[in-house]
Amino acid sequence: MKLLRRRPKSFDIQVQDMVLHITASPDLAEESRAAALSFWEQLQSYVLRDPAFRESKRPIPVPADAPEIVKEMIEASANAGVGPMFTFQGAVTDQVGRFLARETHDLIVTCGGDYFVLTRRRMKLAVKRRGGAPITVVLEPDPEGVGVSTTLGRGRGEGPDGLAVIAASCMAAGAAAAGVQAILPKENGFRQALRYLEQVPGVTGGVIVSGDRLGFAGKVEVAGA
Repeated sequence: MKLLRRRPKSFDIQVQDMVLHITASPDLAEESRAAALSFWEQLQSYVLRDPAFRESKRPIPVPADAPEIVKEMIEASANAGVGPMFTFQGAVTDQVGRFLARETHDLIVTCGGDYFVLTRRRMKLAVKRRGGAPITVVLEPDPEGVGVSTTLGRGRGEGPDGLAVIAASCMAAGAAAAGVQAILPKENGFRQALRYLEQVPGVTGGVIVSGDRLGFAGKVEVAGA
């Protein structure tokens, strides 16, 4: 029997210092909480026993005895050229989304600026930008779900005034977003960041806003454009 019988509603669950906002059937609230706690504990346990995983700002080798989710985090971060902890929030978001996807075909899980989106229809997502109106991008349906990582004014120096990376997972999106923020302060960083997004495996597109510059990478559809 399918659990999704009621109209989707939004609810929050908190795991330590992480708050996940979920839009799904309210029948799934307890399952969401249990899944989030289980995945967080698994990741936290591994983080505590592997200093390189916890501290490295650069890619690390994949340990043979690591849990599958950890291996996926390390692979996603290595593809983006950053350390694995940049995928931590996205990993929890992904895992909760994947768990709940077994019960429903319409689901949104958000944590911070990360989104796991599972929908049967095209969906619009507003990308906030500092000092300007949001930019609305269109997400295509994907049976495995779509990962999006967004930031707003989190960069240093010439960091982004708005950023959205669309990828096959939140882990891949979050890792690539971290890479963009590292590249932007460099000379000619805006163009380099756009080229970078087009080369990261698993990333399908991105939007970068820096000052009065607006750039798109990969396959991005903007609503109303």
